[in-house]
Amino acid sequence: MSADLELGNKYGRRAVVLYLACTALIVAVGLLGPSVVVLTLTGRHPWLPSYWFNTKPNDWLVSVLIYVAIALGGYGVYLATKALRHGWAPRVDRLIALGIGTTAAITLVPPMASGDVLIYAAYGRIMSFGGDPYSASPADTIRLGYDPVIAATERPWQGARSVYGPIATWVQWLSSLIGGDSAQLTVWMLQLSVAISLVVTGLVLVKLVGKDLSAKRRVIMLSLANPLLLWAVLAGAHNDSIAVMFAVLALWLFRRHVILAGLMIGVAGCTKLSIGLVGVAMLWALRADRRKCLYFCGAGAVAMGGLYAIVGLQAFQQARSQTSFISTGTPHKVLLSFFTLFLPNGLVRTFIAILAWVGLVVVAILLSQVLPKSLVPQTHPDDPTPAAIRYTAIYAIAWSLTAMYSLPWYDVIAWAALAAVAASKVDALMVVRTTMLAIAYVPGRDPHARQVAASLSDSLEFLSARLRDTLCPAIEAAVLIGIIVWARRNGAQWWPYDWPRRKQKPLPEQAAEAR
Repeated sequence: MSADLELGNKYGRRAVVLYLACTALIVAVGLLGPSVVVLTLTGRHPWLPSYWFNTKPNDWLVSVLIYVAIALGGYGVYLATKALRHGWAPRVDRLIALGIGTTAAITLVPPMASGDVLIYAAYGRIMSFGGDPYSASPADTIRLGYDPVIAATERPWQGARSVYGPIATWVQWLSSLIGGDSAQLTVWMLQLSVAISLVVTGLVLVKLVGKDLSAKRRVIMLSLANPLLLWAVLAGAHNDSIAVMFAVLALWLFRRHVILAGLMIGVAGCTKLSIGLVGVAMLWALRADRRKCLYFCGAGAVAMGGLYAIVGLQAFQQARSQTSFISTGTPHKVLLSFFTLFLPNGLVRTFIAILAWVGLVVVAILLSQVLPKSLVPQTHPDDPTPAAIRYTAIYAIAWSLTAMYSLPWYDVIAWAALAAVAASKVDALMVVRTTMLAIAYVPGRDPHARQVAASLSDSLEFLSARLRDTLCPAIEAAVLIGIIVWARRNGAQWWPYDWPRRKQKPLPEQAAEAR
């Protein structure tokens, strides 16, 4: 065995151990029961998931355990990328079992960190009552009479109307029909939908990369079994994974029929509008064929228009409302806090929005010149899928690094696409970004909400706030700068295009002939 392969095997074994350790810590915190990290679920069915014990754990204990779990998971992903570069070659079926097994384990304990899934359950409950979650908030509904599922929502979201697309809303509605007045069962159905979508996404990506075993291993370790995603997306039961699943299915259909792919990307957009960046990537991959571009756009418009027509235009307006928000943990929030000290809030927000869009374009241009090729093989000369996967990774990474509103579970689309692109320095930088952002959102809940089972101590609240509003923006900015520096050092130009062309001055001989 060569020294390089032996090193790869060592990194690989450590990566698997860290993946399992991260999962075990997450499950252990879930089993400890309601806390500042774990949600409180009412209407418990003793023999049905989720499972937990009412131990009333200390807030520092559960928070530190999750901090350690995220750090171990992030380091595990980093080691996995190193191991694969050094020739680590475990059996693919074992890696798939690792991914599905860790996914199943986390699905069996209550959701953690974010109370978003409780608002999903409330929207489904409102719809099951015949209401409209796009026009009525949980607070509006609870005034009409007490309901255990709607009452479980945490502030500040009790007064918020749904900003999710019709597909997400129908998943919430179906979960509510099954769960009834049990928040536990309703939420578990939502967890199950997220778990299934993550597994389907990973398996479709494995199928997309073809017979290349090394490519399959990379896809599994960075997508299907990625502990950062299992924490950020699955443990919080965030429906972003459902949108990503439909987007990846659209990419799988892309080489077969652009109309079907357009319909599927329209369905993805009807889960969350932000997934439209995958549609932009696919459209850019088709830019040489205007006829196919029209078919693709038309199919996507039909799917989105038809589905949004069922729930009404207000649903689309609600989905668009989130685009003006600025989240804590981003450098944009720091800029907002500083400049609003002496400038009008509206002016500062407009400037930051313009800066974010310019930054997205600049980072995308730089990455387009240096990001490695897609691992998806080209099945025929006109197959646009490999290019679409690569452009998706470029746009998703650029968007995640420059967006004004960025949360750890938003990174799922960037990781799904990056997993199907050849290894580069971007892997390590994205590990740093997602790890830091995930840590910043622990405990991740309002400590004063009455549904939180433990009070957040002043010391932990101080640490959590400084991680989120000080350290995280600094790390996020450093990762953005690191991406730009890496791209420039590898030869990326700020503007590599030859347009707009400057009018060339005629040569002296040509000028004389003209006279």
